[in-house]
Amino acid sequence: MEMVLLFFCLTSVVITSVIVAIELRGDKTLSKQSFKGEINNNSYYGRRILAQDKKTNDQLRDRVFETLGHQLNQLGYVTKEPQLQFINNTLNSDYTELTELSPNELQTAFSAILHARESSDIAA
Repeated sequence: MEMVLLFFCLTSVVITSVIVAIELRGDKTLSKQSFKGEINNNSYYGRRILAQDKKTNDQLRDRVFETLGHQLNQLGYVTKEPQLQFINNTLNSDYTELTELSPNELQTAFSAILHARESSDIAA
């Protein structure tokens, strides 16, 4: 029994040592790449991302806000002020720009737009 326990402990130590060595090697490789300028160290929600990914994320974010503006425009909120009033009334907030909305707030705003559209379809 003691031999099995000793074997288990030694195996655990060896496996842990291998994992730590691999992690340290990966951090060194990442640091070398960063030092050489091969990657961009921008942090996005705690993760390192490539500059290309950041550009794609920014483009996607811009398209979401463009779509939000377009949907509000179709509801009759043509200028910035009425759009912000609709959003602030929906979210019980006091935003000055549409781009300040978080992903959860965007989801709520799009849901409110769909609800408003359904209500206007039913009324017509």
